Amino acid sequence: MQGLSILTGILPATTIQGIPLSWPVITTILGNGYLFVISATLLSLFLVGVCLIVKYTPLMLNDVRNITNNDLPDGGLIAWIFFILIIPLFFDVGPMILLLWWFLLLWGYMIPSEKRITSFFLFLIIISGWITHVGAGCIAYAENHLNRQIYAVEHRLNGIDDTQAITSWIQQHPADAEPMNTLAINELNSANYSEAIRLLNRGIDLEPNNPRYYNHLAIALLGTGKTREALKAFQNAINLMPGNMVYHYNVSRLYQSTYNFYEGEKAIAAASGIDAEGVRHLLDRENALGKTRYILETTPLARQLARQMRPSDDLKVSADALWSFAFGLLPRKTSIYFGLGLFMVLLMMSYIPEEKFTKQCSRCGKLYYSGTSTNSGKPMCLQCSWLDARGKKQGNSIQHHKTEEIRKFKTSSYHKMLRLEMALPGLGSLLTNRTAMAITRIAMLSISLLAILTGGNIIVSFIPVETNITTIIRIIGLVCLGFLVLRAYKAPPIRYGV
Repeated sequence: MQGLSILTGILPATTIQGIPLSWPVITTILGNGYLFVISATLLSLFLVGVCLIVKYTPLMLNDVRNITNNDLPDGGLIAWIFFILIIPLFFDVGPMILLLWWFLLLWGYMIPSEKRITSFFLFLIIISGWITHVGAGCIAYAENHLNRQIYAVEHRLNGIDDTQAITSWIQQHPADAEPMNTLAINELNSANYSEAIRLLNRGIDLEPNNPRYYNHLAIALLGTGKTREALKAFQNAINLMPGNMVYHYNVSRLYQSTYNFYEGEKAIAAASGIDAEGVRHLLDRENALGKTRYILETTPLARQLARQMRPSDDLKVSADALWSFAFGLLPRKTSIYFGLGLFMVLLMMSYIPEEKFTKQCSRCGKLYYSGTSTNSGKPMCLQCSWLDARGKKQGNSIQHHKTEEIRKFKTSSYHKMLRLEMALPGLGSLLTNRTAMAITRIAMLSISLLAILTGGNIIVSFIPVETNITTIIRIIGLVCLGFLVLRAYKAPPIRYGV
């Protein structure tokens, strides 16, 4: 049984509605989902920052008036506040540094729930180096550690340039076993069994516990007629991974080719006990070809993912580009120290007395310095606090007057908040200190906008896929946006007359 009588084949990929479940497609789907979530999170945080600017700029203006003893015109003060808010734009920064600047300026004005948003943002900064690393792994997949060439060779899509790239890589990275296995598969497909054996032995020396290498070595040995050595290599693969159907199937083909039908039946029964449907599929294909077919294995997904995320120059460039796009100014490697330093800054700022910052009562709308807060953390002036304390006692003219003042403030705010909520879902909710509702609506708005703009297709697989769902995703985004605006109208952040 010599080389030309052996037909090797790679275990076929399963397909669902024409989409091949190969790693380039899978990693593209995962990468698009990952980058979509990160982009939606950052956009949501930026929109929250915009809403906080709208909410607290009047309070900042009141503080600046008091500091200057009302000696400067309001137009000049507004221009001065605007200049302070955009200071980061005069440097090479990304939108997230601008957002961070806003959070620091507004820290003293924020209620506890809004401060928790800031803390979450700082946590993202601390882990942003890891976040951008994973994102870069999805973006730079095809260029990172020969992933494109490995896939092309395993699926017989390779050209001369692919094999030359793998050969060059092996020479420069003699401790990397996977490209040796891939190049051995290429030699097997070309019936160059002696070279395949040499490469696989080198790979086994580097990774002696890798069953795939023993499986491929056995197939190469069969090509040179060394049946006993091949059976021993197959047995090594089975010992390392007894639950792999392919190794038992290949052993059954070896026994069948040597007319040892009893052992062949035992081996095929063992394979069927692991994956009966897979064995039936392989036998049907073999019968259609009329030749013995030994099955090669593709690189496992976990192994591909590990290679994809392994640090490299291509991955570093992509990760640095992602970081620079979002933050700029500072290098990515400083993200942990930068975030921890900001936590220390906020901790020190927390010791500044709240009486130094103007607050707006959530009940009556009055500005105050000395006050308290509700059980949910909303700011409340002393008069409204006094009204709460006397809520179950007999009323008087002062109490009645204050209650009427609260009612008028709520009534006058209704139309304004409704318009703001429909213009930017979440803005009115944040202005009325309904932080949870605001975050939910802003997040849904961000997701809808990204779905409409990108169609969920941020990166593209280098393996063409006929199915295109970008239009469907854009339609879903439009529907969600329409539902969000309708919801903002039906459920405004404040009820009329309350």
